[in-house]
Amino acid sequence: MQTYNVSKKVVILALLSGLAIICISYMKAALELEDAEQAFYSQWWRLTYDDQPPVYTWLQILVNKVFGVTKLSFSFLRALLFSSTIGSVYFFGKQYLKNKEQAALAVILLALFPVFIDFTFRRLSHTSLLCLSVVLTFIFIQRLITHKSTFNYVLLGLVISLGILTKYNYFLMLGALLFAIPFNDSLKKIILNKRIIGTIVLIVILIFPHFYDLFSSSYFVDELHKSVALKTNTDIENTLPIISSFLAFFNSIFNLILPLFLFFGFLFWRKKVVLKTAKSSWLKHVFIAQVIVLLVVFVSMSIVKVHTRWLLPLFIPYVVLFLSLVKVKGLTKYVNYGFGFFLFIIFGQTIRTPIEKVLKIPSSVHYSFNQISEDLNANFKKKQWVLPDVTYAGNIRFLNPEREVLSLDDFTLPKSKEKKGQRVVIKINSDSLKSRDAKEVHSIDKFGKEKKNLSFYLD
Repeated sequence: MQTYNVSKKVVILALLSGLAIICISYMKAALELEDAEQAFYSQWWRLTYDDQPPVYTWLQILVNKVFGVTKLSFSFLRALLFSSTIGSVYFFGKQYLKNKEQAALAVILLALFPVFIDFTFRRLSHTSLLCLSVVLTFIFIQRLITHKSTFNYVLLGLVISLGILTKYNYFLMLGALLFAIPFNDSLKKIILNKRIIGTIVLIVILIFPHFYDLFSSSYFVDELHKSVALKTNTDIENTLPIISSFLAFFNSIFNLILPLFLFFGFLFWRKKVVLKTAKSSWLKHVFIAQVIVLLVVFVSMSIVKVHTRWLLPLFIPYVVLFLSLVKVKGLTKYVNYGFGFFLFIIFGQTIRTPIEKVLKIPSSVHYSFNQISEDLNANFKKKQWVLPDVTYAGNIRFLNPEREVLSLDDFTLPKSKEKKGQRVVIKINSDSLKSRDAKEVHSIDKFGKEKKNLSFYLD
């Protein structure tokens, strides 16, 4: 296979993936959870958004200014990030492996991560941007190892700032990178260069406004802490201290790499793969540091559960490291078949949504929010609309892009936005948010996949 054809196929793969992501969004009656969140949050410029840093929403606002509040706006940004991640992994592979076919295989192996080819492909927002940020960080580190120019140090500062302002678990990767520096001469030389001061200053300038805003409110910090505890299940009741965290850590890693492990296990059994001598490299040292940092975090925070999608961005670059440790016999054949396999996965993801609809497989995206929107417009057009959560609010805003919509669970929204006494508030199943003095003025029964009862109150 000519190397030109390899690069061309990677470009085709990236473009088709992006096109499929956009097409899938038009097959759904409602927005996916994270698209709905962005439809809601992108109404305003803020330094702090819910439990995530702000940069993804800033990008979404810019995209919305071009395409409007449409399905294209939300799917286009995710498609761009997914395709860019594919291209970046290929570029990093070429840098590190010095072999285009191996770099192409690194891209193809991403299809063996279910969380990447499913969750990231179909719905994830911040995680998609974080995947790209982490790979770009590794690209610029590799560039600095070979050429310590001022421009490369500026690029490193920009991409580190991008990662930090994309998702807080970027700090786990950054911690591993810093932890590995004393053990690797290449990383030491990057840090000991005087230009690193400019990189640090740039990072501080770019991230300071967000963190100043975040830590200026104890309420924001408390809500962020609650969100982390909920997502990582740090409740240690009925668990064994330390041991449960160890098991959770290894279980999460195992679930992340299981298909990759099975594939290469089969190749080893067929004697199609040969192990190579593990040479000392900065990427190997950072990988070891990453495992240690994650293990310490799991144990110190008593984490007993974490979703693989939160670990995915931290481990994507190490596909390249793995390929540097093995020699695949008949590499060209596997790259050729691999491209076909990746395209097949893309096709399967594209037709999955209409198949689910035909087979009546329950999914929230098949239930439109039109009924709520129509009732609000018919009965409460002059009121300020307050929805139960950002998923509802985002879908209603998507259907009414000219209106400002609020959400009860948006804890970073300035109080000045609320118009007390002029609001209609929708609550689910008359839940704990219901006021004793509030009187229901309208209702919708058995709404959506979960058949929830919605109550409308005037405030």
